[in-house]
Amino acid sequence: MKKVTLLMFLGLLVVSCGKFELLELEINNDLTENIEVSVPQTFGVTDAIDFAKTIDLSAGDFAEYVDKITAIEITAFNYKFTEFTGNANGTIPSGVLKFDDVLVSTINNLNISQAANNETVFQITDPTVISKLENIFLNNNSTVITLTGTALSDDGPMDFKIEVNISLIATIKE
Repeated sequence: MKKVTLLMFLGLLVVSCGKFELLELEINNDLTENIEVSVPQTFGVTDAIDFAKTIDLSAGDFAEYVDKITAIEITAFNYKFTEFTGNANGTIPSGVLKFDDVLVSTINNLNISQAANNETVFQITDPTVISKLENIFLNNNSTVITLTGTALSDDGPMDFKIEVNISLIATIKE
C-alpha cells in the first residue's frame, strides 16, 4: 500500500510539474505628464500654437513589463492648466488636445489664467476616446500628446503647463 501511495504521489508530482500556467498580474499605475507652453505677446493677432510631449511607456514603472502587457484599462483621465505666469487676459480662442491622432478635447475661448488659478480639472470620459487610448497604450511603447490651435495674448507673453493625468490598470502575463 505504501508503494502504491508513493507511486501515486510521484505520478501526481510529475503531472502537476509538467503543467505550467502563466501568471496574470494587474498593475495599477498613475501617469502624469506636463506639456510646457510659451505664448509670445500677440499684438492683436492670434498666434498659432503647436506643442508636443512624448509619453514613453517603456520607462518608469512599466519598463520591466512593457512586452508582457495584454490589456490596458484607463480608470481615470483628466488634464488641467498649471504654473501660469504672464498675461492674465490671454486666451486660447481655439485648440485641440490629441494623443497621436485621437482627439481628446477641444478648447474654445479659454482664459488660461482663470483655469489655472481656479484649478479647473477637465475630465475625459467619452468611452470611444478612452477605448482608442487604451488601444494606443496597448499596441505602442509610446504616444505623443499635442496641443495645437491659436492663442491670443495682447498684453504680454504667457507661460503655463498642461498637466495630463491618467490612471490605468495593466494586465501582465508572466
